[in-house]
Amino acid sequence: MKRVNIFAFILILSAALLGCAPDLVVKDLDVTWNTANKKAKAEIANTGNKDAGKFMVYFNADEDPVSPNHIPQVSFNIPGLAKGASLTLIANFAPLAHPDNNNLANVYKITALVDPKDMVKESNENNNVKEVLLSPRMACVGFGPPPVAGTRYGSPAGNVPGDIVLLANGIKMSVHDFRWIGGGGTFNVARIEMPPPILFGTGQTINTNNINLEFDFSGIGFPVSKVELQYLDLGGLENFSVNGQPVPIYAGEFSAAPSPIAGVNVSVTSNPVPGGKTGTLVLTGAVQKLTIGGQEFWIDNVCAKE
Repeated sequence: MKRVNIFAFILILSAALLGCAPDLVVKDLDVTWNTANKKAKAEIANTGNKDAGKFMVYFNADEDPVSPNHIPQVSFNIPGLAKGASLTLIANFAPLAHPDNNNLANVYKITALVDPKDMVKESNENNNVKEVLLSPRMACVGFGPPPVAGTRYGSPAGNVPGDIVLLANGIKMSVHDFRWIGGGGTFNVARIEMPPPILFGTGQTINTNNINLEFDFSGIGFPVSKVELQYLDLGGLENFSVNGQPVPIYAGEFSAAPSPIAGVNVSVTSNPVPGGKTGTLVLTGAVQKLTIGGQEFWIDNVCAKE
């Protein structure tokens, strides 16, 4: 009888000791992921009934494909966390953008992990992770800086048609001949600059003057189902092509471009401004390449979305 009581006491004591432990959890995870900001904010709490000693917190920007040398991760060393207490951590991924990781264009998910090194013995080891999917994935060309205002592409810069002149977030931009409605064409200049004093764009834009720009989305790491951009048209005609169609290229008034082109739906909005019009272009469908240009024609914020 006495032996049974001792055994029961050991079981009760063991259960009490196991229950007296920290329990570190990721209570909340908020992600802001756009051209201007790439941040994750997490609330880390100790919901156990014992203080936690030092531990680490990882914020991982999960990629597809995974970059070979610059995997984006932000880590924090936490000296300890009292029972019932919580803290807020903010991870800024923007400084980790690098050509090796496609300037973070391949990131599709943010994961917060508390105590990834198992430095704290917890009552529950299965509640240390929280994830947020970035949907849809997006890659944009915003025209800087960089490059600096005044940068020119095309004939004055010594380029020839077909030259790749800019790579941003996995999107390649090349320069091409501008086509006239009646045939033939020219190869002039595109320039990075602030737009005219009209409500258009965000910061620097690119002005096309009798030259076409081709945007190649094949290297951004995800299938593109939508492309959007802003435009400002202050005169002359425009050129437009999707995935190499039509052949040689549509030339005329931008707002009158045909739809669909190569199976991609084309939507153009247009609003009057002094001397011209401004609006947005939205392509919906499988877009690999977009060619666009004009005579007094600015574009900004070319964004490809999953």
